Amino acid sequence: MFLTKDDLKLAYGVDIKIAQQFVDREVPIGNLYWESRKIYLPGAPGYIFMPLFFDVLFRCGADKELILSDRFFLLSEMILNSAAKLEHNQIDWHAHLDDVCSLIKPHVKREELYNDLKKYLGSSPLVKSANSRFGTDYPSLNRADTYLFLVSCIPAGKFNEDKAIKGWYALITYFLILDDFADIKEDLKNGEENILIDTGLNQHGLKVISTMIDNSHDEMMLINPVMANRIDHKREVMDLQELLRSIISSD
Repeated sequence: MFLTKDDLKLAYGVDIKIAQQFVDREVPIGNLYWESRKIYLPGAPGYIFMPLFFDVLFRCGADKELILSDRFFLLSEMILNSAAKLEHNQIDWHAHLDDVCSLIKPHVKREELYNDLKKYLGSSPLVKSANSRFGTDYPSLNRADTYLFLVSCIPAGKFNEDKAIKGWYALITYFLILDDFADIKEDLKNGEENILIDTGLNQHGLKVISTMIDNSHDEMMLINPVMANRIDHKREVMDLQELLRSIISSD
């Protein structure tokens, strides 16, 4: 599915200039994250989250010209290239973290945030600790958190760092849940991370996931009401009970 700038504006609430930049951008050559992709922004959660997060950064006070600069896009793409190497088992988590830190360090404007993220992402297991701004209770929902290093590259000013971090977790939790729903049978077969496995393939697990989707909706309502409405629609039409039955019956 191909997304236009109008799709991103009307269906997801993304600023039209940000939307245009993503739709027009060329696929980065040699980047494993875009391997075999013909367009920069396919209609899949692993790509749609990017313009949405850039839009969150803008709504939280980041300068639009900065986040739409080629340098900022390149940082984003190189983080994702390293993430793809991790996913393809070419490197391990610590090598991925080292890659991203080396990439980001020369561009850091928020030293404290950078150091806090580095400490959090170097912990094991990768879960939220008491009073931390980072992470969730489930490692499978924290696997994309190196992307948060982008926030450390935004200069001081009116930018609301805490709000942007909350926006990240609202978005990425929702999109990773959708991604894990689609991949659950394959992930069970291959022993891969999946939030359905983390929370338990039972009624309690479904309740936990429903609560996380509700939280994503409520947080996005404070930042991007159009995206919040999209989450609201999705939770209305999702049949979690049927999903659980289909997984159990296939065992």
